[in-house]
Amino acid sequence: MKFAEIFNQLKELEKKFNEVKYPPETAFQPSFSSKIRKAGQDILNHHLPALEIDELLKKVEQ
Repeated sequence: MKFAEIFNQLKELEKKFNEVKYPPETAFQPSFSSKIRKAGQDILNHHLPALEIDELLKKVEQ
């Protein structure tokens, strides 16, 4: 087996593992996906800090 074939098989396995961990965007409703993309753009456009979930929940509780 050539290195290129091994590499291609590893790439395919990686895609399969990622789909198990992170479902493809098509699995979500289009409106949900667009809201997520818009939120990401808003963060970049307004230079808002990116928060981890725990940090976000603490700020919401305050």
